[in-house]
Amino acid sequence: MKKRLTVVLCMVLAFVAIAAPAWQASAAELSDEIITVVVQGEPNSLIPDVVFLGNYISSITRLIYEPMIIADYQTLELYDTGLVTNWEQISDTHYRLTLRQGVKFHNGEELTSADILYQFQQGAVGAHTDHYGLFDVDKFEIEDDYNIIIVTKEPWAQALELLSFNTFMVMSKTELEKAGGAQTTQQYLTNAGTGKYRFKEWVPGEYILLERNEDYWDQDNLGYFAGFKFVFVSDIIARALAVQSGDADIALDASLPNFRIYDADPNIKAHIQETSTVSTLFLNSGNGGPLEDVRVREAVYWLINKEAIRQIANAGFGKIADTVISPDGPMWDGIVESEGKAIDVERAKQLLAEAGYPNGVTLKMRAMREAEVNTMIQEQLRQGGINVVIEIAELPVHFEGLARGDFDMYVSSQQFGYYSETVRTMDGLKYGYRDVMGGSGYKNEEMNAIAARCYSAFDIDERKAAYADFQRHFRENFASIGLHTNVGLLISRPDIEGYKLFGVGVTDLSGIYSTK
Repeated sequence: MKKRLTVVLCMVLAFVAIAAPAWQASAAELSDEIITVVVQGEPNSLIPDVVFLGNYISSITRLIYEPMIIADYQTLELYDTGLVTNWEQISDTHYRLTLRQGVKFHNGEELTSADILYQFQQGAVGAHTDHYGLFDVDKFEIEDDYNIIIVTKEPWAQALELLSFNTFMVMSKTELEKAGGAQTTQQYLTNAGTGKYRFKEWVPGEYILLERNEDYWDQDNLGYFAGFKFVFVSDIIARALAVQSGDADIALDASLPNFRIYDADPNIKAHIQETSTVSTLFLNSGNGGPLEDVRVREAVYWLINKEAIRQIANAGFGKIADTVISPDGPMWDGIVESEGKAIDVERAKQLLAEAGYPNGVTLKMRAMREAEVNTMIQEQLRQGGINVVIEIAELPVHFEGLARGDFDMYVSSQQFGYYSETVRTMDGLKYGYRDVMGGSGYKNEEMNAIAARCYSAFDIDERKAAYADFQRHFRENFASIGLHTNVGLLISRPDIEGYKLFGVGVTDLSGIYSTK
């Protein structure tokens, strides 16, 4: 297999540069500046792979750690410029990975196949079993220090692309094992990464400080800035104000409704980031509740005003979505059925009556916080006689509820690049709620057969045909409700460039630089 593997072609998005301009700098040209970044909260942990981390936390860890394989976020083209320099598909389930020689962890030890094996072993029992569980770790084979055979439990067409995600950051076996592996109670590891920056300090309640790794394995591509200081600011408006006032250099997750205000300010730069993930209203048809009846699911469809939701959630940015497959993605079938759809309250009421609910029905929606989108959905459904009770719980409780299938609906963002993951969330016969931490629990033999083709089709034409069938079935059976694609907003000083996206739409700061 070629070192550079092109999986699919994907349409170019208008608002975000996915590849930063290349720059080469000698040590004398590097900046001695420490960049201050305001983020939405204090991380629960900085240990990837075995601990669940939010997207903004993964922006921090991406500076310390690196994914196994480097990929273009939108096309999923894989590059041999990272820790894995070559990959070979031996069979439908076996792959040989070749590691770059001479890569050093921050503790000075060289990266070897033993580190990769241990990572998969711990990942399989950590917080990301939904990803690592696809691999049959007991069948992995270390050939030598730089070559390892990895094995999937069944043919999985996206196995290699998955290794470019933020759930597959490479860690030192020595450091993770010393901390207790997947059962670690530590918040961070000081010397476990291979990245351009090293962990230096964490002052609880205040900031996290990283410093440039002067011994980085690619000396021609050192981190441009001397370090990063991540400051915790929960208020979304205050984060942007910190950049406007000069107290910070970058603000992650800024307020989209204020985009035009920020865009008009010459002292800052507003970066729209097209993550292309799909905001989805999951309808649980697998727990024996009202949504098991397709007529109730269709009633929800005719009451949902996607354009109104997109205006509130995305300030009008993004695209209307029909299914969990992104209309910006390589597996999209090109059909937009929902755009301009008229709301039909009477049709919804008739469907509910036919389903045995002439006086309406009550559904439970799970959420992690108060959100305008949830209350808007609640009001839209109320018009047709569907009473939505919103149950708010913090992250661990929320996800445990989803893992039990204890919900009727919830809103979640579905991945863009890892499109087979979005199919798993629908395939309730093969995957339970805990496997995908929620989903629709949709138990349907036809969907299950289509999904099996999606998972295992290595031929690109066969894969696209399978995904087209998946989207057709999704629409015809109202398996859930695709709402819109998501965008993010990053605010920064005007002179800072080089932002990228990776993984599940995480901001990658590792290649930023100043144009001054």
